[in-house]
Amino acid sequence: MSDARALVADAIDRPIDQVPVTGTIETVPGWDSLGHMRIILALEARLGRPLDANDILGLTSISAIQDVLGGS
Repeated sequence: MSDARALVADAIDRPIDQVPVTGTIETVPGWDSLGHMRIILALEARLGRPLDANDILGLTSISAIQDVLGGS
C-alpha cells in the first residue's frame, strides 16, 4: 500500500503520515475534488495510460488505487 499512499500524498501535497492505509476520499485531508483530479493525473502518468470514467469514479480509497497499481 505504500505505493498508493506515496502517490496520493505527493499528488495532494501532504505528508505521507496524513495518508493512512485505510484512507479514503472522505478521510484524507486535501483529498477533495481538485485533489482527486491530481491523484488521477498522477496515476495515469505512473501507468502510462489514461483511465476510463468508471475507473476514475471508483478510485476513492488507498486500497482501490493500490489495486490499479498492481497489488501491495
